Amino acid sequence: MCAAHKTPAGLLGAAGIALAAMVLAGCAPDSAPQAAPVAPSPSVADSAAAVTWMNGFCGAVKDFIDGNNKMPSASGETVEAIKKSTSDQLGHYAAILTKTVDGLSALPASPVPAGEAAKQEFLGKYTSARDKTVKAKTGLDATGKNDTAAQGRAVEGLIAAQKDTHSALDPVAAVLGAPELKTAAATAERCRP
Repeated sequence: MCAAHKTPAGLLGAAGIALAAMVLAGCAPDSAPQAAPVAPSPSVADSAAAVTWMNGFCGAVKDFIDGNNKMPSASGETVEAIKKSTSDQLGHYAAILTKTVDGLSALPASPVPAGEAAKQEFLGKYTSARDKTVKAKTGLDATGKNDTAAQGRAVEGLIAAQKDTHSALDPVAAVLGAPELKTAAATAERCRP
């Protein structure tokens, strides 16, 4: 610690004032209080990664919904025609489910753990639905043209698959517990209705 020295004002010339200023500057205590570190705000890179990830997550589900809305109608006058129509529906559904599973699988790891949990949940549901749909189509296609029991099993398989997907249609609701992803979803283009 520096001691303050009293000097008559007349004895201090310009050089004395400069010397006094240098001495005083050197007298600052070595242990000056440090400012507390400020918590970093979320970086722009983290925010951009969250928006990109949410865009991919929402996009995979949105593509499924769009494809589902283009499902061919069931039709036919004969058992054989109805069987073909049902097979076509199952084929369409299997294709959009496969695309959705591929899209979700291709997503990188989420920047937030809650996103990864939501992705795995949706991936499980869409994979289960796809597998049920493929099994129903394979079973139906392997039967005779007038096998009405096979038609019933195929329709049951389709309904079971649809139950799996209906609980995985809102990717934003799946991440509401993660503020970073909820915020990202608000600006992600493919998360918009």
